Amino acid sequence: MPLLKLTRINKGGEVYVNSEQIRFIEIEGRSSTVNMGPGNVYSVEETPEVISARLEEMETSRIKNALIASEVFQKKS
Repeated sequence: MPLLKLTRINKGGEVYVNSEQIRFIEIEGRSSTVNMGPGNVYSVEETPEVISARLEEMETSRIKNALIASEVFQKKS
């Protein structure tokens, strides 16, 4: 469950959200709204493109780390 750090608009500061709980992201003017279910909505500065790029980077990193840990990339002697 990777946590995604986003910058909140209405309350300021940062919020860490469980990336697996994101249902959809809406664009509202200069901000985005991340919907994570009933009563769990965040207005953030990041655009949907930035959020999706961060999520893709996190998933790619997880796969890479798993392959390295499983010794798939180690050279055979």
